[in-house]
Amino acid sequence: MREAEITMTAFCRRFVLAILMVAASTGPAWSAADDGWKKVGESDGIAGFTRPTAKSSVDEIRAVGVVNAPVAVVEAVIRDISIMPQYMFLCKEAALINTPEMKSTGDAVYFHSVTDMPFPVSDRDAVVKSVWSVDRKTGAVYCRAKGLKTTFRQNKDIVRMPLLIIECTLAPKGEDKTEVIYQVLGDPGGELPSWLVNMLTSDYGIKTIAGLRKMVSREKFRNAQKVITVTPHDQK
Repeated sequence: MREAEITMTAFCRRFVLAILMVAASTGPAWSAADDGWKKVGESDGIAGFTRPTAKSSVDEIRAVGVVNAPVAVVEAVIRDISIMPQYMFLCKEAALINTPEMKSTGDAVYFHSVTDMPFPVSDRDAVVKSVWSVDRKTGAVYCRAKGLKTTFRQNKDIVRMPLLIIECTLAPKGEDKTEVIYQVLGDPGGELPSWLVNMLTSDYGIKTIAGLRKMVSREKFRNAQKVITVTPHDQK
């Protein structure tokens, strides 16, 4: 284990014990949800959930909230990889990839992102392929993204995430509102203990949807009139 991460772990363990002592006196902070999800927080109408998964020792996270903009506008924001650091919680850098091996076209998009970790822990990164689809009957748009096993843009000072799966659903709620369901399973790798990762990321989805709410009002996106995703959504 790196000395810096040992120091960070020891500090956070003491911090978490203090939080648990307070929580024990006030009762549980969450309630059970469907499919194993447990509610861990809510902010301004955005609810956050976590659940354990057999795929990793860290929890899967989920957030649900309504954004005051049509699906086409929210889609336009998420498709603009360059502005991810401006709304996505902990996102430090993001860049579109367009190479012969990873060519971004239409509903298949490749990108590289860097996750900002608290000092002295090393930042994390991932090379991701996202696939977009649309259900023309309901108007819902789906984005499924997965981290790839590649050495592309690998940096010795940054830890490549061994597992990253993102699922985002944009469902119309009237003409000018979109329900966003944002779900992430991200294993940062390295020597960080799972309890620490779970503590740091439990509100990741809540803060990301809150960031989306701010972005949709920008002139660059607010005039988007039409969903550009064309690939039919496979329900399987």
